[in-house]
Amino acid sequence: MKTLSQNTHLFDGWSLPIMVLDRELCFTYANEAYLDAVHKTLADIRGLYVFDAFPDSQERIDVFHSKFLETLDGAVTKLDAQPFQVNLGDGTFEDRVWQTTQDPLRNANGEIIGLIQRCEDITQRHALETRMQAIGHELSHRVKNIMAVVSSVARITGRNYSNVSEFVENFTARLNAMSRTNDLLSQGDWNGLDIKTIFENELSPYLVDDAPSYTLNGPLIRLSNDASKDLSMVCHELATNAVKYGCLGKPGGTLTATWSRKDEQVTIHWQETCPDNITVSDRIGFGTRLFDMLPYATVERDFTPTGLHLTITMDGEKVFA
Repeated sequence: MKTLSQNTHLFDGWSLPIMVLDRELCFTYANEAYLDAVHKTLADIRGLYVFDAFPDSQERIDVFHSKFLETLDGAVTKLDAQPFQVNLGDGTFEDRVWQTTQDPLRNANGEIIGLIQRCEDITQRHALETRMQAIGHELSHRVKNIMAVVSSVARITGRNYSNVSEFVENFTARLNAMSRTNDLLSQGDWNGLDIKTIFENELSPYLVDDAPSYTLNGPLIRLSNDASKDLSMVCHELATNAVKYGCLGKPGGTLTATWSRKDEQVTIHWQETCPDNITVSDRIGFGTRLFDMLPYATVERDFTPTGLHLTITMDGEKVFA
């Protein structure tokens, strides 16, 4: 049996990084793939104790040292997804993730004289797996939040309708509004929505002869995902009520929505103008209960004979994308 020293040339052309340690855990060999990966030359590391050549935290040294000793006792060992930083020699570092296998190195008499380590760079795969895990956790979190909102919408809607068909109609409309908002957020890679897009999304079904019966004025302000959902729900309820009882359901009625931002606060004004006086209901409806439960929006209402004037205030760092 030939020893490794007689056959190191066999590893020189391998694309897989290979290095060899003796029983004192000092470098005796490394192929070009290994040296390129760690930005070293063989002269830099030959004869060096492995943890002097590549210093690390004591915790990580203990992990590697334990595996190396097991290998020197005759076991084939593996280390999965080991992150480390490669010193590029110019003061910068490169983050890498390796998966390694350690095999005992034996001489012609079968005695273990060191170990051979094979390294596989799994940096990209590990990054993808980490990203997929993060996406899975985020998706689970969002589904739980959506289910909680749906449950609340169903409960509050049920308080306002004793007729099953009316409940189903209104509950379905609210779910569809939530679905449209989630579609827009998804199309935007979950980077939030701007206020004008939210209003247009909820008001577009109420165009009159393809001419809008509303006016939207304000700067481009992008809200966070959660704040976008809150404002979408508020806008949906306002638009629905405006069609049933207010300006969007009456010929000649107009709606003006304006918004502005000052520091970490957004103020939105919703003003309905009807050609005839309207009667204000004393009933506490879905919208009233909804406004009270939203964490990112405070709503103040003023009913006038010609229509609803409403101010929505949204503030805090979590409001903005």
